[in-house]
Amino acid sequence: MKVGTTVKNQPQTGYISSIVEAGTAACRLYGPTKTNVVDIARLLGKSPASVYKIFPSKAAIWDAIAGNFFETDLRFTPSADGELTSAASRLKETALGQHRLMLQARDGDSQMFSLAVLAAERSWPSFKGHLNRLTATVGELVSAGIATEEFVPRNVDAAASCFCLSIISLWDPRFIGAQPLNHCELSAQELASFAVAALGQVPPRRGQPGRGNESRLSRPEFDGSAWSEEIA
Repeated sequence: MKVGTTVKNQPQTGYISSIVEAGTAACRLYGPTKTNVVDIARLLGKSPASVYKIFPSKAAIWDAIAGNFFETDLRFTPSADGELTSAASRLKETALGQHRLMLQARDGDSQMFSLAVLAAERSWPSFKGHLNRLTATVGELVSAGIATEEFVPRNVDAAASCFCLSIISLWDPRFIGAQPLNHCELSAQELASFAVAALGQVPPRRGQPGRGNESRLSRPEFDGSAWSEEIA
């Protein structure tokens, strides 16, 4: 089933939010694979037909529920400029903070975490939007680090995408779900530190390792498919 978030006839935002809230509650009760539209409609005191007047399919409902979860529960906000001493510190804070949110969801909100895994496995728009927000946040921090000369000048979009891919195991729910419950965060600290430190290195010139050439950098795609390819 193809997933999409298009809503029919642009209904009132309040009713959309009510469906998402009811769907979230149902998911936490029954799990994403056992919940159906009847369960959501029952919590709303409505008929399933009224729900389908808003969303074109069950898959679209689940995508909206997952999108809300990514936005509210799995969105880390780094410290404001000046609260930490450097862009590098804020970038590392973001890498580890986002990782902790994923671990907390896995351990404390398992049903919704399962929905996040499902969204990642099926490359739903909600998951792609989540990745795009992460990349944009990283890009802002990389740009700030270049401005303060903490990081070597380079293509910001390419650097942000490469950074995110380098710490894939800290952010992708499929990897988080596969980690043992007693997973030590020391490895996360080391990986985040390594990825941040790499931004201070001169990127290698094509054919000449160890020397930089910013003009030759191009932006790698980072829309979710790259993560899927890495896992496969």
